[in-house]
Amino acid sequence: MRKSLGLLGFAVVMAALLSCNRNTKSEPAVYELEVYKTQEIVLDMEDRDMESEITLPGGLVDIDGKDALVFYSKGGIISYYDLETGKKMSGVSNVEPEVCEALDTVIAVDAKQVEGDSKMLGVRLEYDKTNDLYWAEKYFDTDYYGDHVHELILVSKDFNYIGTIYNSEHFPWFDNGRIVIDIEPIKNNSVVKVNYLKLTKTDRDYNEYIDSCRADLEKRHQEREEYKIKFDAEKSPVVKLVKSQNEIDSRIYKVLTLYCKDEISGGDKMVIDSLIANKEIVNLASIYLVISAGNEELAASYVKKNGLDCIEKIVFDTEGVANTDAGQGNPRFMYVEDGLITIDTVYSTEEVSTEMIQRLFGEGKHTRYYIYDGELIVVATGGAFIDD
Repeated sequence: MRKSLGLLGFAVVMAALLSCNRNTKSEPAVYELEVYKTQEIVLDMEDRDMESEITLPGGLVDIDGKDALVFYSKGGIISYYDLETGKKMSGVSNVEPEVCEALDTVIAVDAKQVEGDSKMLGVRLEYDKTNDLYWAEKYFDTDYYGDHVHELILVSKDFNYIGTIYNSEHFPWFDNGRIVIDIEPIKNNSVVKVNYLKLTKTDRDYNEYIDSCRADLEKRHQEREEYKIKFDAEKSPVVKLVKSQNEIDSRIYKVLTLYCKDEISGGDKMVIDSLIANKEIVNLASIYLVISAGNEELAASYVKKNGLDCIEKIVFDTEGVANTDAGQGNPRFMYVEDGLITIDTVYSTEEVSTEMIQRLFGEGKHTRYYIYDGELIVVATGGAFIDD
């Protein structure tokens, strides 16, 4: 089953659980998720996401006793791949991934939990038939700790807390009651790498483990505060320049800088072609183009010469505020989210095609822009975190 990382809107209440089995409760332990087998699934051309760096499945299902990955493509086409053979299955009727309903029971966690609920967001409880236990997925506040901090609380079938897995590298994104797997991102949209996971009880000291988790959280919090100061968008001269000529009301926006030269580079050419080809999206989305030149006449000439006058949100940088130590031979891309600059990179020609253009035309991580009836539509495609 698909495990979503987008649960930040859920309120969480941690309360004591009344259980008739308290007398039989064992001491909590340290568990790990270990990879015991990996395989790569090569996708047929029609099932590959050609607009993304990677193609990700939408679920794991049981089809007549076979473990099968589900892929959704444009136009509502659904494909299934048998994990045993790695081959695409034919003649399969539509099978949706089984969704385990979250229990109404409030999760009990012993006093030795990693962190109280004040800095934690998103919990749901789901049963794992394979290991005969419940997973409680817990996500920590990204603004306080930074991205991708989670905890898996293990709850027995009798609803007793039995352990914690903190920020596991391998997160159980999918299960179908028989196997638990995750999908490792590969920057090649023709291949999907599957990791088969098993739950292992270790002999590590539980108290020491919890102390190390708390220490890591505190370290992440300090690093997050330092990051917020260093990458505050309001302190960026480029952002100030863009805001001086545009009213930005979006919590996420992007700034692309092109540098005027006598001859444009291969990277510039790819970016310019993509901007023109997607001009409707560019003009509707929160994307701002900065043209850096010695004066306005040079900047205007560059825009007209390269056909960029179809782009509406263009800012001229004649003071060199967008210049970087990396030089001005290639495009510069900035991604601003909630007032923080999370990406600020000058891309090589190769990186323009493999990374920058995808980031330019996606809203956030693994979403896509589309135009429908003259309006901008942002569609989530799910998946792993692969951004910087």
